Amino acid sequence: MTTTNATNVKVRKANAADASGIAHVYVKSWQSTYPDILPEQTLSDLSETNETLAWWRSLCRIEPHDSTFVAQGPDGKVVGFASAGPQRRGAHRRRAELYTLYLLDTHHRQGLGSGLISACAQALMDRGAESMVVWVLAKNPARKFYESLGGVPYGARTIRVGGRPVRKIAYLWSELATLAALAGS
Repeated sequence: MTTTNATNVKVRKANAADASGIAHVYVKSWQSTYPDILPEQTLSDLSETNETLAWWRSLCRIEPHDSTFVAQGPDGKVVGFASAGPQRRGAHRRRAELYTLYLLDTHHRQGLGSGLISACAQALMDRGAESMVVWVLAKNPARKFYESLGGVPYGARTIRVGGRPVRKIAYLWSELATLAALAGS
């Protein structure tokens, strides 16, 4: 699946060669989004080298139910990514989970987040998923984005990050077809 938006950014399936680009987006996004939410040490300890290795391993594994997509700029650089697969917690057999969605700050509000979610949703539907959940830090401003796409608050839990308790909120889309159609809108 490849889609292109008005800014000539292409959304396509990720491969192992994208690992360093994904790692760069991941680290920069965490450091720009979470400075008032997560401990400073957690953010300063992030390493593009470590993340590159982790993503390379992940993208080299053959996991038939997982999907990772990248948003690639006209210069070939990764400017965003999303990954999804089976729900990690819960007993819903046909429910998927959006594991990650990150964009560089310079590429927010250009339709790329919607395009990445749409690509994930379509891939998950093709594997039999009917609904999807995403867990978001409660203080993350991206919550408004998920709500604008029709995500409904579904649950909450507290996790520990860098020794600090952090609240997470789940959003649910009961029909993946709605999200898959975003690429055409």
